[in-house]
Amino acid sequence: MERVEADGGIEIVVVTRWESMVAIRAFAGEDIDLAVITPEARAVLSRFDRRVRHIELADGRVFGHLELIDVPAEAAAHEPWFNETLTSVNDAVIRLGVIDGDFHWHKHDDQDEFFLVLDGELLVDIEGSDTITLGRHQACSVPKGVVHRTRATRRTTILMVEAAGVMPVGD
Repeated sequence: MERVEADGGIEIVVVTRWESMVAIRAFAGEDIDLAVITPEARAVLSRFDRRVRHIELADGRVFGHLELIDVPAEAAAHEPWFNETLTSVNDAVIRLGVIDGDFHWHKHDDQDEFFLVLDGELLVDIEGSDTITLGRHQACSVPKGVVHRTRATRRTTILMVEAAGVMPVGD
């Protein structure tokens, strides 16, 4: 996604999917949080992040219908950044997110997105609008097509409701 910043610069976010942390280490070396920037890219970029963030996106549904879901236990078992589909309800999925820090600006072209804070505080920045601050047990929905990002200044646990098949990282 490309995004023009207030200072006239352009933010380019690159999202890749890897099979495993072993595959990431094979590419990046032992310091997997250090960005790998080619000399050609360094020559044309005015600035770039020297660190990267890895988000664990668990594939598949973890819990079936009529199965007990202990959400606090599931959240406690994971470190930020983590996102997994707990279960499905009709044509929607219920995702658990454990976050700390900033997510990238993105949008979903065809799907709305719902956030419910279970623990912590979630900031939802909306492009061209005010930031929505959600505390424990507060929620909001972001309409399709709206550019937004989520942020947390400390470990925050959220539930998200999205259309099945939506890319959690945006379109």
